[in-house]
Amino acid sequence: MRLIFERTPDSSRRLPSAPAGRAARRLALVVAVATVPALALPPAAHATDPTTASELVLPTPAKYVPVQDTLYAAGDTGYLHRRETTDGTTPTYQWRGYDGTERTVENFTGTVPGQQGHYGAGTDILPVPVGASGVVGLRDPATGESTQLTVPDGQYTVGSFGRTVLTISYNEVWQVDRLHILRVQDGVTVDLPVDPAEGERFDRYPVVAGDGQVAVVRFLRGRTLGVLDLTTGALTAVTSGVAVDESWNIQAAVSPTHIAWYQQGMTTARVVRRDDPAGTQTLVAVPSNGADIPVVGLAGDWLLTGYRPAAATEQNPPLRRGGPLKATPLGGGSPVTLLAAAQPDLFQVPGGGAVTVGGADAGDWAVRRVEVAADGGLRLRTLATVPSRPAVVRGIALSGGRLVTKEEDSAPRPAYLTREVTLTGTPSAGERAELTTAPPGDAYGRPLGAGDGSVVHVRHDDATQRDVVVRATASGTRAEVVPFDRATPATSGRGLRDAAGRYAVYGGGDERAVIDFEAPGGAAVVRRLTTPAAALWGSTLWTTDGTGGRIEARDLATGTVTSYAVGASCVIRDLQTVGRWVYWDCLGQDTVGGDPSTPFGVYDLRTGATIALPQRGELGDGFVVDHDTAAGRLQLTDFHTGTATGPRTLTDLPVVSTWKNHDVDKFGGGVAWLDGAGQAHVVPSGVPAQPLAVTTAAAPAVYTRTAGATWNPVWRLSKPATGATLVIKRRTKVLRTLDATAVGAALTAGWDGTLADGTRVAAGTYTWELTAAPRDGTGAGLTLTGTLTVTDPA
Repeated sequence: MRLIFERTPDSSRRLPSAPAGRAARRLALVVAVATVPALALPPAAHATDPTTASELVLPTPAKYVPVQDTLYAAGDTGYLHRRETTDGTTPTYQWRGYDGTERTVENFTGTVPGQQGHYGAGTDILPVPVGASGVVGLRDPATGESTQLTVPDGQYTVGSFGRTVLTISYNEVWQVDRLHILRVQDGVTVDLPVDPAEGERFDRYPVVAGDGQVAVVRFLRGRTLGVLDLTTGALTAVTSGVAVDESWNIQAAVSPTHIAWYQQGMTTARVVRRDDPAGTQTLVAVPSNGADIPVVGLAGDWLLTGYRPAAATEQNPPLRRGGPLKATPLGGGSPVTLLAAAQPDLFQVPGGGAVTVGGADAGDWAVRRVEVAADGGLRLRTLATVPSRPAVVRGIALSGGRLVTKEEDSAPRPAYLTREVTLTGTPSAGERAELTTAPPGDAYGRPLGAGDGSVVHVRHDDATQRDVVVRATASGTRAEVVPFDRATPATSGRGLRDAAGRYAVYGGGDERAVIDFEAPGGAAVVRRLTTPAAALWGSTLWTTDGTGGRIEARDLATGTVTSYAVGASCVIRDLQTVGRWVYWDCLGQDTVGGDPSTPFGVYDLRTGATIALPQRGELGDGFVVDHDTAAGRLQLTDFHTGTATGPRTLTDLPVVSTWKNHDVDKFGGGVAWLDGAGQAHVVPSGVPAQPLAVTTAAAPAVYTRTAGATWNPVWRLSKPATGATLVIKRRTKVLRTLDATAVGAALTAGWDGTLADGTRVAAGTYTWELTAAPRDGTGAGLTLTGTLTVTDPA
């Protein structure tokens, strides 16, 4: 059975809310990565038969930057837009009716607001220039019918609203002397000239906003605006009240009942009644969004505010930045957020409301209309969804039931995203969250999970020309170590060999460096080896002594070494370990051109027997997984009974040369891979896991009780546990019972030396008992005990 998770789009919303705008540029979202929603499917029993094992399929995440759907005009029956294509072709202008119909608009050359030569629509009529003849076709996009209007010589178009075209003319010294209202009557272009207000001169780009009946115009200085009646040519001068005498940074919006304007840098917008533009002006607070530039609009008795991204000032800024869409009551009150993110510009619908593009994130992007509800509030109506593009996923890790994917563009920067997956019963996936930033490019797309929720990866430091091994924990801490102090090419990135808890192994050729990220003096290289064979399990380093067929286990905490003979005469060049199983290979991944028949197998520490395998692979708990590069298949071989079975195909999987597209969970028994579309797949191995066991423990025997300090034991396990409880006792009396926290295949707890009611326990020695059950339901539960001495500072 395959269980697939999908996002279902939200078609409409009801709020005192509304969307607004259209995009002159791409916008970055400001929302966190969303959780993975579950799709209700019939429950499936825990699969013990590997051929019926349930498969968890997680969809490719959406790109952080949404598809750009640029708006150009909005009328009462539809809007004009162009949507970015996914194949790089030039998008076409489309008129989309509010009823869902869509028509291509040929030869349209309009630009977006704020750009030179913008044509505002204001009605359902679009201006389409006819060549360079000075003729403008006033086209109805719904029917295709067009009326031709001729722009007189010496006039230059500066705006268009419905069947009215606005032009300017110049005097002998190239100053704008008049505005002209052009329209067609009885097939002839009629020119109605408009003089500026007394003592003023029109700006070179005078039109700020308008609809089919009025237009807001500006003069050279920003102290005065004009409201122009497009029918009569009457011009009403209005004191703008702006902070600085500059017209170029004034914007405006027109609704059926109000006119609003705003100057960049001010904290308030000014609003007047449309039927009394020279009357009382209402000041409405414009909410800020950092350094982003507000863009105002109107809907009913609300001031809408979107935001144009400000120029980035910090080093390495996010790919795009943007802001929400907000609405503020004209009569006073706090702003309401309508959309978490929106493209910055708003298009007014002549009959009321506005159109914008936005949503919660790229997976929720849509063209939306802000409408006034019956109660005077605002509501959002989705006009058209804007499908997201899939993000680039280049690297996967599965460890302790924690799935990690390296994603190039699902966040502002490349990042490692993690979530918990459960494969028992009905497979499920938990909340997806960013763990840490990731290096860009495929060469460094090979993360390794350490079993305890932490992830180890390699980045290249371009300044020092060094590879750096990085560990990011689930709690947010990050540590870095330079394993070898010599230059490495920026295309290497494949030296990370193994990770377990606090340790990692890095190297190439016959060199290996063992890193302890929790060393007493800070993260450091604690051992160097001259062999390619090195693997980790808990605090044990498995390697060779250079003698044919011999391996050794070194306790990194105590230094104790135990040797084993695996029954081969060759020198072992590769080791992998999972509990009782030690995979050995005399060929190894670093030998080029070697004999493929060189011995390999699995050594069973419990029985002392070597198990022959039909093919090489990556070791799991009682199985190996092989990526057959010739056939392009991922195959699993089960050997947990002491005899290997024939390989079982998990999936067809193409080969990739640099990044990591599959992984085996040696701390949990699952197998994960990335398909060609970027979807992550996780399946249980179908092989019974070993009993739950402790691989390493850090439970300090002494706790000094000081302000803010707690006793924080950590137990790293062989596989994930559930229902973990920590009991604190004094002799036989239970003093405190705490729930231990499971993170991957690890348990943590915290105790501040108090009873449940906050009473401090007396200084002295106490016992603790930890109990936990295996999350996969296989094997017995775990019980650990120890002592703890609580002291107080002198």
